[in-house]
Amino acid sequence: MAAPSGASEALVRTLRERARKVNGFTAELSVRAGGAIQSGTLLFLAPDHVHMEMKVAGLGDQTIISDGRILWTITPQARIATKVDLAAVRKSWGRPLPNQAMAIRDVFEVIKPGTARHVKEERVHGTMTRLFEGVPEVGTDLGRGAAVPNRVRAWVGDDGLLRRQTLMKGDQVLMDATFRITDTNPHIHSGSFKYEPPSDYQVQDLTQSTLQSLRSLASG
Repeated sequence: MAAPSGASEALVRTLRERARKVNGFTAELSVRAGGAIQSGTLLFLAPDHVHMEMKVAGLGDQTIISDGRILWTITPQARIATKVDLAAVRKSWGRPLPNQAMAIRDVFEVIKPGTARHVKEERVHGTMTRLFEGVPEVGTDLGRGAAVPNRVRAWVGDDGLLRRQTLMKGDQVLMDATFRITDTNPHIHSGSFKYEPPSDYQVQDLTQSTLQSLRSLASG
């Protein structure tokens, strides 16, 4: 992959500055990964609050909630909720925790600094975007024996927000996600990012396994 030009780096800086002006947004998203398709809605509130309502083939409904400290994944049909203590992982890991699923506002957070290069302009769902290619950071969502991507392609709108992203290993597409922004800077209730599992749910704490995955990926 060719080295980024000074023009690419300047464009990245400009788009990141524009994205930082977006305090929150709602979006419709569709994710294709591992032969399965997930679709649903996303609610984002700066700096790191996320509420996703997804329909997952074979699993039914799934909700992902994060207040920046605890990341919950809830599967109501199975009455299971998994949690990752992001604050504890960050403290033990000692470096940033890029998470591709939550980098919709600033996708460059999960691309290794200095690797993003501007390829071309292209429309995604009618929105003109700029396509970038780069090398992805290893993140918290790459555990569970998943293949580790070594390429990322990101289509970014003029507002700095992500419209499409593919994670790749060589020429193999591991994940292809598209985002249709439906509202920017809406009024968002902070309670949307808190979760307390019902007493009859099985709660699985994945904090330690997430740390182990990070360490094993880092050691190659």
